[in-house]
Amino acid sequence: MKLSEVGCPPAWPMLVRRSPGLRSGLYLSSMVAVLWLASRVPRPSTDRLQLHLHTVATPGVLIMTECFVRLQPEEQRSWLRLPQVSDVRHGVIGGVLGASALTGMLAVAARLGWVSAPAWGWEVQPHRPAEVLLAATSSAAQTVFLVFNEEMVFRGYGFDTLHAALGLPGATLVSAALFGRYHGPGFRRWLGLSVAGLFLTFVRRQTGTLWCGAGFHFAWNVMQEAVFGPEDGLPSLRPLRVHGPPAWIGKPGTPEPGWLQVLTTVILAVLAGLALWRTRRQANQHEQG
Repeated sequence: MKLSEVGCPPAWPMLVRRSPGLRSGLYLSSMVAVLWLASRVPRPSTDRLQLHLHTVATPGVLIMTECFVRLQPEEQRSWLRLPQVSDVRHGVIGGVLGASALTGMLAVAARLGWVSAPAWGWEVQPHRPAEVLLAATSSAAQTVFLVFNEEMVFRGYGFDTLHAALGLPGATLVSAALFGRYHGPGFRRWLGLSVAGLFLTFVRRQTGTLWCGAGFHFAWNVMQEAVFGPEDGLPSLRPLRVHGPPAWIGKPGTPEPGWLQVLTTVILAVLAGLALWRTRRQANQHEQG
């Protein structure tokens, strides 16, 4: 006699499929496990930001996400598909916006006399131009893995599971708070990265795709690491020299924001939130009209 014939509970895949809260908790827990296992892999001592962690973790993120997506047949069409031309266009737009936002923030800091980038990397660091270009390219390549992992977990499938479990407002707030906490301890870091997560969530909701936010995220990180990296850090194209107060500048090239970056992300989140609100209001008026 089969177990199902004597009234035993359904198998765990059925439980996960039927319970959004359980599915969300298990998925996020599996991502913690993937990152923990990846962190056990030895990393180069020069890898200050531990981007290699995300390179190692990406296969696990892909496999676990696909396993959970296949539990819900109705979700497979949206998640298991090839990129479209519109996706690439959104990614490019996001990249331009991300690079512009980071450059604009640094321009304000330079205007205040807090930072400067007086020379090329091979002029102020003991590296040849080819070495600087290789380091910048490697940093950008590893950032692809970092952005994929973080966007998939906090704005992608992980967000969708939270949405199903908590509703849209709850998922928006919880995913943003988790994104901030994931980046490490410290109130300013948590606040700055949580607001950044809120902004990226608004972008995902506004565009209906991860690509625009991912493009922004990628460009922002590349600009602050591969282009305007810290002068005392890994080779970058135009190393940043810090003159201003650490509380306002933070630690360039790391997930430690200063108050200037926190203020920048607050402005971005407010603008994105207003744009989303306006779009939703116009859609409601159109339906009522």
